Amino acid sequence: MERGRRNDKGQVLVLLPLVLLMLLAIAGLALDVGMAYVVKTKLSAAVDAAALAAAKVAAQGETAADAAADRFFATNYPNDLLKASVGPLETAFSYDDHERSWTVTVSTTASVPTYFATAVGWSNFTVGASATSIVAPVDLVLVLDCSESLLKPSGQTFKDLKQAAVNFVDSFNPDNDRIGLILFATGVVEGPKITGKRGFEKEKIKEALGDSLEAAGVTTAEEALRLAKEQLDAVPEAVRSRQRIIVFFADGAPNGIAANFTSAKSTVRGVVSSQARVFEQIYRVDTLNSEQHALADSLKDLPTEDWSGTVKLASFNGIRELDPEAEGGLKCHVNRGARNMAENIANTARSESITVFTVGLGERLSTLERADCGYDSREHGENIMRRIANVRGVDTYNPNQPTGIYAYAKDSSQLDAAFNKVARATLRLSK
Repeated sequence: MERGRRNDKGQVLVLLPLVLLMLLAIAGLALDVGMAYVVKTKLSAAVDAAALAAAKVAAQGETAADAAADRFFATNYPNDLLKASVGPLETAFSYDDHERSWTVTVSTTASVPTYFATAVGWSNFTVGASATSIVAPVDLVLVLDCSESLLKPSGQTFKDLKQAAVNFVDSFNPDNDRIGLILFATGVVEGPKITGKRGFEKEKIKEALGDSLEAAGVTTAEEALRLAKEQLDAVPEAVRSRQRIIVFFADGAPNGIAANFTSAKSTVRGVVSSQARVFEQIYRVDTLNSEQHALADSLKDLPTEDWSGTVKLASFNGIRELDPEAEGGLKCHVNRGARNMAENIANTARSESITVFTVGLGERLSTLERADCGYDSREHGENIMRRIANVRGVDTYNPNQPTGIYAYAKDSSQLDAAFNKVARATLRLSK
């Protein structure tokens, strides 16, 4: 009996090195597989960037698209990553004449050397990645808040915004896309408009965003959104792009109403705001910040619609009460009306298959700008921006309308990333 036990112990001692060797081989194989996964992940990100870059210039010819793909792949794939050998990029092009869209597929493979898997005959792992980008022409109006808050704490924020907007416009094809620009603060100014003709004049948009553009005033969002929709609607239906888009930027919630205000003396077309320094001052609609004249008795009763007669002050879905006797008094009445109108016109645009994207900046969007109005957290500017874009999951989400995105920048250093997120969504990058 003792001899049998000694034999058992001997067998265990013989098997133990084999088990340890097996475990070591498994661990080594896992390490090799992990390195291959890292290479594949980087490869996928690089071909994504290459596909989008190539599609954006595909209209210039395959030579230009191939060059763009190679350049962006090299920029996004780390050189000599884990000693992997990367094959040439393969790029496939197709053009849809009906949609006027380019489809570009970029793919490649990489051979990743192994260190432990060679013991079982695998000297390398081959991984591949492919990405497809479909770039169709767009009809797009960029709507930018130019209000005074963008000067705080310094004018750098507004400079960063203008540069981010220029970079955003650079994402589009000046020969095929239609791009318009609208600037708003207390009033609204239209920059270069989109027309029935394909293409846009990039330099004119950049000029409108130049040093002469200064930030001041309050936030009359509805009038800007209404004019954006008006520009899109002005394109004859027979030549419209399938993608009709409004990109709306703001750093705070709407607070201005553009309407016809009547007093005992006259009726004046202008803007009033809950945030204006002089509440009963009426400002011009068609300039960013030029005041018109005061009508002290004009605000006792607000009109029921904007000056065009197309946008109601009352909420289209009853989400927000409009009552001059409600908490906060007349200033809050104006504030609620301004928010209602922005959401109303966005809803109208989306119901006509216009996609709305929103870009927000700064901490004001996560606070209650008029806490005296009895607002709850749904009245944070961020939630209003999500409603305007019809972001999936927002409290007023409508699945029967286009779903947009809300891109947030904590500070101006993140504006480029936020606008780039919208650009990628607009350009329909698909994997």
